[in-house]
Amino acid sequence: MITPDFDNLEYEQYSNLKSRFDQYYQTTLQPFLKQKEDTRLKYVSRFWFLLLFILFILPMIILVVYFLEQYCETKIDWAGILCLMIALTIYILRGPFAKYRKEVKNDVMDLFVRFFDGFSYHHGSGLSKALMQQSRIFPEYTTENADDCFSGVYNGVTLKVCEEILKKESYTAKGKRQLKTVFQGIAVEMGMKKPFKGQTVVLKDSGFFNKFKGFEDMERVKLEDVIFEKHFEVYSSDQIEARYLLTTAFMERILKLKELYKGKKIEISFYANKILLAIDTQEDMFEPCSFFKTNLNKEKFDRVFEQFWTVFSIINILKLNQNIGM
Repeated sequence: MITPDFDNLEYEQYSNLKSRFDQYYQTTLQPFLKQKEDTRLKYVSRFWFLLLFILFILPMIILVVYFLEQYCETKIDWAGILCLMIALTIYILRGPFAKYRKEVKNDVMDLFVRFFDGFSYHHGSGLSKALMQQSRIFPEYTTENADDCFSGVYNGVTLKVCEEILKKESYTAKGKRQLKTVFQGIAVEMGMKKPFKGQTVVLKDSGFFNKFKGFEDMERVKLEDVIFEKHFEVYSSDQIEARYLLTTAFMERILKLKELYKGKKIEISFYANKILLAIDTQEDMFEPCSFFKTNLNKEKFDRVFEQFWTVFSIINILKLNQNIGM
């Protein structure tokens, strides 16, 4: 849970919103979850049935193929057979998961996000590739897979939050195509009414390797926050602007965001009157719904609520809805 370590006004805002969410859970989410529990159990039963069927039928297939090889003197590609069986098993077993998501999770997440006025949930529509590349905090990639995405307006600021998996295509020495995951985590885009002239990026501190990082058109920015400096390196095309943007309160919130999202790496870019965040985490975020466990677990929903609030609080701290000149 978020602890009251922020200023009184912000904590009051959080407490009021959390109190409203608790009521919303009791009156709206919980009854819907109870209604959907039978559907979840139906697909769990179907999954176990399919698994048992596969465990029964696969040995028979292997025996048939083995006898064909022995008595028909036919050379069998066992590696190919094994790959085919694994692929077929995954395809069959993913059916209950896919139908569960379509009938339960998407509806639950859509209902959850309605609590935040003006927000919507959608699956598979990520951030602009051009913007992500120009931000300088996302690696180069060739394919994108966006999972849970939320978009809307908070306190007058446009906001989009997406789970992203980015992969880059490459080829082996033998010319075999392969895809390597170069980023897996959360991508956040926030609009700013504050104009700023340059670009400022906040990168993960790499210790000894810091001297190999940097940008030709940017300078290193030294900050007074010792704790923040241990975790991050800041580069900017405008030193004054960078210090104007990176207030003490903002740096504290980024550290909180890193903790809450369990990010191994979190990086930020102030660019084109937007703030972009790349939160690299292998954990599946925004997941209040389970397949094998009951969804009547409020703690999971509280955690997703806090993930939303932490992003909202960045907007509050930076007052992104105010058009304040430099």
